[in-house]
Amino acid sequence: MAAALAVAALAIGADQPVGFRGPGEAPVTVMVFSDFESFPCSRSAAVLGAVQQENRDVRLIFKHAPAASNPNAMLAHEAALAAGAQGKFWEMHDVLFANQQHLTRADLVGYAKQIGLNLPAFEQALDRHTYLPVIESDLAEAKGLGVTTTPTFFVNGRRLVGPQGYAALEAVIASVLAGVPPSQRVPEEIVASGPTQQINLENAPTRGLASAPVSLVEFSDFECPFCAQATPVVKEVLAVYPTQVRFAFKNYPLPMHKESPLAHEAALAAGAQGKFWEMHDLVFSTQDKLSRDDLIAKANQLGLDVPRLTRDLDSHRFKLQVDADRQEGNRLGVDGTPFFFINGHAISGAVGLPEFKQLIDAALKEVNAPKAK
Repeated sequence: MAAALAVAALAIGADQPVGFRGPGEAPVTVMVFSDFESFPCSRSAAVLGAVQQENRDVRLIFKHAPAASNPNAMLAHEAALAAGAQGKFWEMHDVLFANQQHLTRADLVGYAKQIGLNLPAFEQALDRHTYLPVIESDLAEAKGLGVTTTPTFFVNGRRLVGPQGYAALEAVIASVLAGVPPSQRVPEEIVASGPTQQINLENAPTRGLASAPVSLVEFSDFECPFCAQATPVVKEVLAVYPTQVRFAFKNYPLPMHKESPLAHEAALAAGAQGKFWEMHDLVFSTQDKLSRDDLIAKANQLGLDVPRLTRDLDSHRFKLQVDADRQEGNRLGVDGTPFFFINGHAISGAVGLPEFKQLIDAALKEVNAPKAK
């Protein structure tokens, strides 16, 4: 963990650098690589705040990872550090996340005035880019750790990619506090992302060998654009790991997507006729057409027994399975889609092939590690 816990030497007090919050002796350290202009990071900041309010055993370390594609992010991070030099990093942190659409230099100066900073010192720090090296150091650290998405968390070295819900983050923290034996802890180079969860795959559509050592489970929503974007990535994963990864699909239609539940029922009805994956791919490729009539048209396009599928839809034959998957997802801490589990370890949000490879290779290494006698 030495590399993962490196910090900038910018002190705000006798024993705590800028970007740290919580007792130094806390048994759990949550380090987050974040971007002030990223909405998922803003959401995660609120979750982290709630976690720390409820749990005094957690120390938070904030790492600066402004994306080059966010034009105002870099100066906003400099502003946070300039505020931190005056003892008000977290006050500025909260204001920046609350005003993500307004991060110009003039806005930043206004926030500095709002939280009572010494304005000449603050503006001088911005103009001279005094704290740019701190941000560059954090970006270099992020690159060294393989961080390509914000937010990315490390909870005592365990990686979680993408925005995390309260339940998912608390589950990881609880597993650490429970005192995982050293033989079962994840080594630094392993990047598993949370406590192993038992997932019921009895009725789940799957791809890959049943004997594969790595299980990749996705809780997905047919009306979610991010799930559609994840679909070709999953196919790439299966192509790279044809015998090592088994993929399972779980239904998790989100409440705001009104047509999604019936689309999930249609896919399962197609599966009863041996064409789940064909319907899966067709639905994701035409997400703007998910009405009952659209789904029946897709069934006809795939050469299914249309009267049979229509009866399944009208009787809601597969609604119980969809509801059961959603309830299971809630129990596991799923709070958005896509949400993946690799051998039971949670990964929230869409990730790319490099991140999947890193996590799957880690899982394979874990599976193949010699068992303690």
